[in-house]
Amino acid sequence: MPTRTRSHPASRDSPVQVAKAQVKKVAIIGGGASGAIVLDSLIKEDHVQEIVLFERRDTFGGIWVFDDKRAHNQNNNRDPDQPPLVKVGATRAELDPPLANPFHTNVHLNGLDDVNSTAEPVARLRLLPSAQERFEPTPAYERMKTNIIEKMMTYSDEKQWGDAPGQQYAERAVVQQYISRYIGRHEHNNKLRIATITFRQRLDDGTDLWAQEDFDSLVVATGHYHIPFIPEVPGAKDVQNHYPKVFEHAKFFTNGQKYKDKTVVVVGSRASGADLTKFTSDHAAHVYQSIRTIANTKKIVNSPNVHVKPVIEKFTKTPSGFDVVFADGSSVSNPDHVIYATGYQFSYPFLEREFGDITKNGAIVPQLYQHTFLLSDPLLSVVGVPTDAISFRAFEFQAILVARFLAGKVSLPSVSEQEQWLSNRYKTHGETRSFHTIGAQEARNYMKELARIGTLKPQPSWWEESFSISSKPRWRNMLSPLLSG
Repeated sequence: MPTRTRSHPASRDSPVQVAKAQVKKVAIIGGGASGAIVLDSLIKEDHVQEIVLFERRDTFGGIWVFDDKRAHNQNNNRDPDQPPLVKVGATRAELDPPLANPFHTNVHLNGLDDVNSTAEPVARLRLLPSAQERFEPTPAYERMKTNIIEKMMTYSDEKQWGDAPGQQYAERAVVQQYISRYIGRHEHNNKLRIATITFRQRLDDGTDLWAQEDFDSLVVATGHYHIPFIPEVPGAKDVQNHYPKVFEHAKFFTNGQKYKDKTVVVVGSRASGADLTKFTSDHAAHVYQSIRTIANTKKIVNSPNVHVKPVIEKFTKTPSGFDVVFADGSSVSNPDHVIYATGYQFSYPFLEREFGDITKNGAIVPQLYQHTFLLSDPLLSVVGVPTDAISFRAFEFQAILVARFLAGKVSLPSVSEQEQWLSNRYKTHGETRSFHTIGAQEARNYMKELARIGTLKPQPSWWEESFSISSKPRWRNMLSPLLSG
């Protein structure tokens, strides 16, 4: 459990900066794609003397790690094929509340042990585990592949996936291994300490091990595919209360086999929605894909058992069960499964004690300047928030800027200027997914602005290369995913 003190600018109209050598010890939370490039960038800064990389599983790769979801269900005393219940319309606060901080509460302790594992003492506690559902499995599923070509998605100094040279669209395992290798090349660096299984470590006696340690700065790199979201429509809550096993979220999808001969409704048309429609249709009797912009969307999966429908207007109970009613008036009676590929909510419960809820109802993180620096305290930064932003390459620009700022090499605009940027962003996009969406065209200007703030001069050789194919039709159509056959 990292803790730290806050920073404050000299005035609202002064540039925001830290003194050189002010930040010596940094915690990175998350060992996925964004955490890997943050680590690489910080290690290159001489003033940063100690880095602790926290990862809550025993392998690196973030969402590209494939978790055994059936085993996870069994370990939590559930039917192996029944995922956790995600209530319709449930908020981030309902699904992912913060655990009580045992160092600041009267939680009953099973023992206390102070350990000097670094130059500074690290307080450690052992206590009974929480039963709170943490939605720990990653959203990775079988046959998952990238939908951005290798040249655009990889880091600038490792432009090939490695195990599959020239493979433009890589299998999930190839990407996971790429990230793991990228982190692994620093594992013997004396600046780095790796702490897997963040916040909790289950001991042989069934207790959890908690630790508290102080840092000068926190970089959150936990991604945004953690807490599922199921939108509310009329009648959905009532039907879910009566038929809870029907409702699922794409986060818990593994493959299409359990849908054999079933009737399935898939809600969503982005990458996961398209994949799930394809993979369930290989086994199901009928698949109904509900798409928001049906008028402008061609049929993604060309299969006779796939039926494209507009948005769901309502659920209605019937004497024999329930109907899913679509906006065009058509309906499906008693589907066996309704799978929501409707995205995720931003959630950082581990920050709430000191910073409060930095999200706005889980929909956006409204106080992140350039989607990166917390307005009230830029020593807390978040890397990996932008969506549709050329993925790893956007994370790289964020990470380099964060590292240079923490090293005291560059300053951020004044608080007033940052507030204006955030205000303009909110006026344009509001509290919607597009607030953090950086599409193919906007990505160029976004990364150029990060490079300007970070004073990357001359611009690195891979700068224009990042966009050399961005105007090609296949790139413009990046949201039409490549589906494995």
